[in-house]
Amino acid sequence: MKSISVLKRLSCAFLAAALLAATGVQAQTPQAIRLREIKDLDKLDPNWIMGMCNLPGLECNKVEEPKLYERKTETGTEYYAVMANRTVSRLVMKAPGQWQLLNRWSFEKYPLPATEDGSEARMVDIHPALYPTGSGLWAVAVLNRITEGYSGGGAEFVIADFVTLDPDMTEIGENQRRYNNVPFSCSKTVRACFTEKEQKTSPHCQDETSGYLTLKFEINPASHFHDWTATWNETSWPAGVAKSAQKKSQQTARLEPIKHDVGTRGFMPKTFSFCEGGPADF
Repeated sequence: MKSISVLKRLSCAFLAAALLAATGVQAQTPQAIRLREIKDLDKLDPNWIMGMCNLPGLECNKVEEPKLYERKTETGTEYYAVMANRTVSRLVMKAPGQWQLLNRWSFEKYPLPATEDGSEARMVDIHPALYPTGSGLWAVAVLNRITEGYSGGGAEFVIADFVTLDPDMTEIGENQRRYNNVPFSCSKTVRACFTEKEQKTSPHCQDETSGYLTLKFEINPASHFHDWTATWNETSWPAGVAKSAQKKSQQTARLEPIKHDVGTRGFMPKTFSFCEGGPADF
């Protein structure tokens, strides 16, 4: 059944491309969709525990509330819930307390990064966005946050795996990871003033660096999947200079999908400057 479904999607994708070419209509450039986080579940639905948490395969409570994100569609509103049993779910709310489960993806078998105390993560840490992976396919960015502490400073490096949420699947494993080890964001501050005189006379007493990822998506007529191009945007503010002397830079690279059959590791964080090279032990 799975192979039939994939073939059906491929046929639809190529038929749509052929029709667009025949009529001279240009296909729209795929765009990511930003999801809005619902901060107050009780305000949205006072009965969300009874209505949402009792759905098959879902688990949530007042102690470990789900993170709920909203997406406006042509037909109404969809919600994406990240829950404490390592699931991501797509739902609609018919009325307060009346939730309908459209899709459920379990990350139980996915190698999530450990929490800062070394324990197993209870929830998936995703960025609130859907990324166009192919015809009818979306991916989420599963984040790995790495922090470093310095004397008088510190850093946070965020690395992303982009994981496809196939609507025909319920179990998410490594084979659904399309791109991995992609630098997503970073911030780094290192103290540079050590004497009272330096602190009084220097226009800036830290070396500061920050960066973030932007993505461009293109339809590939020869493939069911879209092509992704990543741009790394970085700002550097060296110690001892005014803020007006900040330096901005960009690096661009085509993301290559993981080749699971040959064990390709995917994108390497050090391909981008990543706040002076990324975390020390990655």
